[in-house]
Amino acid sequence: MKILHTSDIHIDSPMTARLPSAKIRERRRELISNFSDLVSEARKNGCSAVIIAGDLFDSERVSRKAKSMVLDTILTARDLTFFYLKGNHEGDALTEDTELPKNLCIFGDDWSYFEAPGLTVAGRSVCQEKMFSELNLPSDSKNVIVLHGELRDRSSGEAIGKLDAVGKNIDYMALGHYHSYSAEKIDSRGVAVYSGTPEGRGFDEAFDCGYVILDTDTMEHRFIPFAKRRLRIVKLPLNGMVSPSEISEAAERLLKDIPARDLVRLELNGEYSPELWRDTEALERRFAERFYHFEVKDSSKIKIDPESYKYDKSFKGEFIRTVSSDKSLDEDKKAKIIACGLYALMGENIFES
Repeated sequence: MKILHTSDIHIDSPMTARLPSAKIRERRRELISNFSDLVSEARKNGCSAVIIAGDLFDSERVSRKAKSMVLDTILTARDLTFFYLKGNHEGDALTEDTELPKNLCIFGDDWSYFEAPGLTVAGRSVCQEKMFSELNLPSDSKNVIVLHGELRDRSSGEAIGKLDAVGKNIDYMALGHYHSYSAEKIDSRGVAVYSGTPEGRGFDEAFDCGYVILDTDTMEHRFIPFAKRRLRIVKLPLNGMVSPSEISEAAERLLKDIPARDLVRLELNGEYSPELWRDTEALERRFAERFYHFEVKDSSKIKIDPESYKYDKSFKGEFIRTVSSDKSLDEDKKAKIIACGLYALMGENIFES
């Protein structure tokens, strides 16, 4: 059989990208519909079950609409079995004061076991020291375990011990908590897999988001990108640039192949000359309508060579020499003061730079 493994959907999340309120509401609706889309993906891939390895919701306070939609989606997908493990965010939000669908299997605080011909699925919602000593899996079965937490060497109240899992007849450890896909061997038999989040919420999740399909006949798995909208950080080095138009043209080249549905951050980096004006506002205006969301982050640094202004008799040269020789300032403060001064000399609004 095949199983779709997902986690960290974070339905009802407040979102972490800097979006206007209307788009925040839209993105939250997209996270809710994301769950029903995952069920469609399970069917498309010929799956018989779905594993939700924690953090289906973003907190214990879940809207009635979100909870109803999730339970209705599970209830109507009678051809699928859902294995659900609560994560560290949602508490009992799904199960509290609710009649649960019969095709929803829930793991408790201690090890819970569900069996099918030739397959055992086990899981627990609470991590603790020596928890693997209590795990009892048959050696002649295909064994999948579900956990939520950080994979470390040894188990604790916050960690899943990879070394503790060695020799415990585990074939596939379905994990939640980390938001990017990863896989690593447990021992000669088993592998520990984070499915990652199916949809990124902020620019700290600017990577491929998706889900994992596990084939329990071969115990092979594959990651499948899935996100409706990808978050992208595009880096633009300013080294050697001399004008705002040059920055704008470079940005055009870097952004031209990115789909309009995505959220994009253009990050200016590298070192620039004191004479270069970085018009981030103009960049945002130029590309704002091209993407679902576009923003500019300036991580660049001004490059000052005091020797270049040693014999410069202009006010600019005197200003740079004075600031550069001030021993009470560190290099970062010197660069910022020089940049503000030069922009003021060029007639720019330093409070918008």
